[in-house]
Amino acid sequence: MDYALSQSKISGVMLLCYENDRPLQGSLADLDWRFNGHFTQLLKNQTLTGAEGEVLFTPLRWNQHVFHFLILGGGFLDSEIERPIRSQKLFEIGLQKIDELKLSRMAASRKDWNIPEDHAGATKRGLWIVN
Repeated sequence: MDYALSQSKISGVMLLCYENDRPLQGSLADLDWRFNGHFTQLLKNQTLTGAEGEVLFTPLRWNQHVFHFLILGGGFLDSEIERPIRSQKLFEIGLQKIDELKLSRMAASRKDWNIPEDHAGATKRGLWIVN
């Protein structure tokens, strides 16, 4: 994902945050490091909570480009070890928000969203699938 952002192959990422995922995990944690703790700061000031149904859009500037991040709340994580398969409904909400915001070249992480190999529905709508 870092490569795709640094080479401007994608313009942003649809991310997942859980209520009790502290410190941050997955792609959100990787990007938090890249963007100097921006997502951790959103958690600290409670702009981002990870509550089920939460949708947060935050554009950030990096390397003279603006990248768009759409963060969806996954609710309470039952196990710190095992990541659940996110519902197709939550994924569709994210895709709908991307359409509403008229964002292009957005990506989603296969591991965070448990996207199967057959992800034609997402790619037909212009979503890049990254690892």
